[in-house]
Amino acid sequence: MGLLAEINSPTDLKRLDQQQLTQLASEVRAFLVEQIAKTGGHLSPNLGVVELTFALHRVFDSPKDAIVWDTGHQAYVHKMVTGRTSAFASLRQRDGLSGYPSRRESEHDVVENSHASTSLSYALGIAEARLRKRTPGHVVAVIGDGALTGGMAYEALNQVAHLQPPNLIIVINDNGRSYAPTVGGLARHLSQLRVDPRYESIKDDISRLLRDLPLVGSTADQAAYRVKEGLKQLLQPSTVFESLGIKYAGLVDGHDEQALEEVLRRATRLREPVVVHVVTEKGHGYGPAVEDEIDKLHGVSAFDPLTGHPLRTELTYTDVFGEALLATAARHPDVCAITAAMASSTGLLNFAKEFPERFFDVGICEQHGVTFAAGLAMAGSRPVVCIYSTFLARAFDQTIMDVALHKLPVVFIIDRAGVTGPDGSSHHGVFDLSYLRLIPNLKVAAPADATELCALLETALSTDGPIAIRFPRGPVPSTPDLPVEPLPVGRWEEIRKGDDAVIFAVGRMVGVAKEAAERLDTMGLSCAVVNARWIKPMDPRITDWARSHEVVVTVEDNVGAGGFGGAVLEALAPHGLAGRVRTIALPDQFLPHGKAADILKEHGLDAAGVARGVYTAVRGGVPAENP
Repeated sequence: MGLLAEINSPTDLKRLDQQQLTQLASEVRAFLVEQIAKTGGHLSPNLGVVELTFALHRVFDSPKDAIVWDTGHQAYVHKMVTGRTSAFASLRQRDGLSGYPSRRESEHDVVENSHASTSLSYALGIAEARLRKRTPGHVVAVIGDGALTGGMAYEALNQVAHLQPPNLIIVINDNGRSYAPTVGGLARHLSQLRVDPRYESIKDDISRLLRDLPLVGSTADQAAYRVKEGLKQLLQPSTVFESLGIKYAGLVDGHDEQALEEVLRRATRLREPVVVHVVTEKGHGYGPAVEDEIDKLHGVSAFDPLTGHPLRTELTYTDVFGEALLATAARHPDVCAITAAMASSTGLLNFAKEFPERFFDVGICEQHGVTFAAGLAMAGSRPVVCIYSTFLARAFDQTIMDVALHKLPVVFIIDRAGVTGPDGSSHHGVFDLSYLRLIPNLKVAAPADATELCALLETALSTDGPIAIRFPRGPVPSTPDLPVEPLPVGRWEEIRKGDDAVIFAVGRMVGVAKEAAERLDTMGLSCAVVNARWIKPMDPRITDWARSHEVVVTVEDNVGAGGFGGAVLEALAPHGLAGRVRTIALPDQFLPHGKAADILKEHGLDAAGVARGVYTAVRGGVPAENP
């Protein structure tokens, strides 16, 4: 690995000269491409921040100086600089290196930050607490222009301007993109700064002009300040940050390590909060990433490092949903789609091309996106909010008060529900059944397969009031013939009869429950299986199934607290049947990263585990043979 093999801490990095740093940058990029091609992960965000990471760790003294990454998927180079290069073969694997900063891994990882737009709030809180405790050192927040569109970032900037902490530095990593090109007014503002040549020489021009002014006497300082501000207004437009009263330093070439160091060192001497505007290229140094027009190879599975092409492509639930939405939108002109900066990963690219006037990318603004959908629905549109399970939680209040309270026909398409795998605790969608089930007026469904997903979309777009449809990350065999017939609201499906127990399963757990029942047949147990596709409202026949079976087992890929099993208990308790219920669900904890199948198996949510759980519930003991 050349120089890279010698970098085990930021101290090692500080010993290198500029020529060695250039060599090291090339080695780091080659290493990232080679390793991520095997494991998958976030490729282009990290290729773009190599020199920036070097500069940060050469100017600042981590962890004495706290570096907060937003979003954490751009922190791979930071992990390498802080001694974790040898662990990259285990990236995003069970018990291996996390794809995000991890406090368990290193003292250099300040927060486990994998939801966007949070770094400024974290950093401001850390900075203020350090000031009060007189703890030395700076706090540096590294935030992308995409994350800067999020509402929390604006709220934090407002308080930064109010508190003016002298130990806070904000570094904007501006590559013009999140997953996709960054959208919104602030994005336009930053792009204008990027192309305005006046910013390149303005500071020098002001200094030169001020040197020539014959200002003397007691008012010289005040006069000089007024002249300086006047000249700034003449020579450059004010930035949004300066309008807030926050110093602005820009623009800086994010791939010029020496220039980055220089401006960061100047920022440390200002003794007031400052924004350092760094312009980088996403995927820098790797042709396939730079040339990719969709997402610059932002997040990838295993791929061919020569071409950037994935080693395996599969049809997914997301793909099927995208085709189903496109088909139904062609028949329903009121249908529109909303994404929070994730058009490609929520299956909306074809929709955006076909119906650009009905496609809305709101930026990383989940709260605004949901209330925006409410406004569209109030005016007669049929908005479909396409969002990951873990990110919908950020708009919980808006889902309740802005959509459900008004009984508005907003459809929530919730991707990556349940255990998602290598992205870990912040991305597992294991809470949605719990937090959605408690919302009045909201119907909640979970399809068992791709055909059912398409049918539930038809149901949602032909039903009054809000509906949430959640589905997992994963492959499907084929796209069903479209269109499909809608399904009755609240109607479950008994897919297998049996006498000893009945298994109520939701979503992808339906197939698992069916296989478990087949295994139990060989052990002398006869089990019915019900596809409980509607978590809310529930099928009123639930009491009939419970009365005809001594044991009722619920199976869900959601936490047990407040989830589907709790709903079944609540439904059966008034009839004196709650004592028959046994729940199989995920534990009350944050789950690690790893393969989804392995995590589900560990918690008894594979066919063998469900079979053991049902056998124990019926027979009162552990089966003699492994089901």
